[in-house]
Amino acid sequence: MKAITYKEFYLPTFRENQGLSDNEVYLQSAVEQINHLSEYFDFYESSSILDFGCGQGRLVNGLKLMRTQFGSYFGVDTHYKSIKWCNKWITKYGTKIKFIHLPAFNARYNRGVETLQQLPFEKNSFDLVFLNSVFSHMLTDDVLFYIEEFQAVLKANGILYVTAFVEEKVPDCEENPKNYLGESVGKLHRVRFEKQFFLNLFEENGFKVEIFAPQHISRTKQSVIIARKI
Repeated sequence: MKAITYKEFYLPTFRENQGLSDNEVYLQSAVEQINHLSEYFDFYESSSILDFGCGQGRLVNGLKLMRTQFGSYFGVDTHYKSIKWCNKWITKYGTKIKFIHLPAFNARYNRGVETLQQLPFEKNSFDLVFLNSVFSHMLTDDVLFYIEEFQAVLKANGILYVTAFVEEKVPDCEENPKNYLGESVGKLHRVRFEKQFFLNLFEENGFKVEIFAPQHISRTKQSVIIARKI
C-alpha cells in the first residue's frame, strides 16, 4: 500500500506494468494517450469518464499533469490490490475521483471467480470509456460481453477508446501467438486480433469506428481504436 511522490503525484512503488518503472515515462505514457484522445474527444467540466481496467490510476495522474477538465471519473478493475491502492492514494486528488473493484473473471488477472460481471452503472452515464491494454488480455466472447456493456453505459455519441494487438492477415483471435513481440508468459499474455474481425465487433454492436491507428502505442505496439456510440 506504499506510494512515492514524484513532483506532485502519487505513484505506485510496485507497478503491474514494469515497463513503466521510470517515473517520467509512467506519466508521459498517459499524456501521450490523452493528447491523442483529445483530437477526437472534448474534455469539459461536465465530462464523465469510465476507466475500465484502470490499474493503479495511471490515467488520473496524466489528467492531473495536463490539468484536464472533467466532471467525474470512475476507475474499475478486477485486481483488488490495485483498487485498494488507488482508494488510499489517488482519491486524495479530489472527491470526483472514485475507484470500484469489479470481481469479474479473467484467466490472467482474476481466476478466483467464475463469471464476468455487469458494470454497476446506470445506462447512458458516461461520455468516455477508456480501455488501455484490456482487450489485449481477453478472448472474443469476453470482448463482446464488455462492448455490449459499454454500449449501454455510454451516452449518445459517447466515445470508446481501446488499445489492442491488431494485425492484418492473421487468425481472427489468437492467444499468445508464437514469436509475436517476444516470449509470452502465462494465460492471455498477448491476445491478437485480425483487423477487420476486431473492428466488426464494434460496428455490429452499436458503434461506429472513427479511428484505427495501427501500432500507435510505440512502447507496446498496440493499435488504437476510437469508436462512437450510435
